[in-house]
Amino acid sequence: MVEFIIVTPVVLLLLFGALQFAFLYHAKTLLNYATFEAARTGAVSNARVSEMENAFARSMAAIHTHNPTSDDVMCAREIVYKEIESGFVHIEVINPDPTSNIFMELDDGSVSGDLVIPNNNLMYRSDVSTTGLTIQDANLLKIRVSYCYPLYVPYIDRVLGIMLTNVESPSCPGCTGSFISTGSFERACLENHRFPLHAQAIVRMQSPAMLSAVNSGVSPTMPNGATVTGEPFYQCGSVADHSVINSKAVITGDITTKTKFWTLDTRIESE
Repeated sequence: MVEFIIVTPVVLLLLFGALQFAFLYHAKTLLNYATFEAARTGAVSNARVSEMENAFARSMAAIHTHNPTSDDVMCAREIVYKEIESGFVHIEVINPDPTSNIFMELDDGSVSGDLVIPNNNLMYRSDVSTTGLTIQDANLLKIRVSYCYPLYVPYIDRVLGIMLTNVESPSCPGCTGSFISTGSFERACLENHRFPLHAQAIVRMQSPAMLSAVNSGVSPTMPNGATVTGEPFYQCGSVADHSVINSKAVITGDITTKTKFWTLDTRIESE
């Protein structure tokens, strides 16, 4: 009995840890794919983050899909979209950097009331920003996606949180968690029984990047990391239903801001 009590926690840690590692590897592979799909969508939609979030939700839905039915797929997409709205997903545009003056310096004045980096005739353009970034470099869309993956394996979910976030206290002398900052994205994930995963993707822009499009995301603003406002786990009954818009309908104005979630095509031709 003494030997069993001593060995059991170690054995459970190894077995459950291997199972959780397999789940994390699968999630990271899917995250790489979803990040690339989001970047491809951004390349043809003026680097619009809201459209990249939609594409990410469609591609990442497989992580929550367990049955080959349309209802289950729609439920999974809603869960991912709710994760985006709650701060468990953060899509950051690294290039062109919206916080720099790159849009102002390379803007050609083609769109009134907005700053735009041109995408046409790049072979013959010689515009260079004060930071040395050419207009050709500015047309490379680079994004980084941070995702809080739910830890489903019991025991491991709490062990990882304790190992990585605990600080020294009278009840835990000598504890030194890896994530000390209370405002970091990673710590917010771990405190909600999730594990932080990151992926990056680079694609060449196929449309002019617009500053308003880059700032069109629906995820919470996170200047110092994630501010999680939702529940750690979601089910179909706890997510909102994003309405479907007829892709054949004639819509005036900025179409890409009205496509919502289910519309796959961001470009609608007039009938």
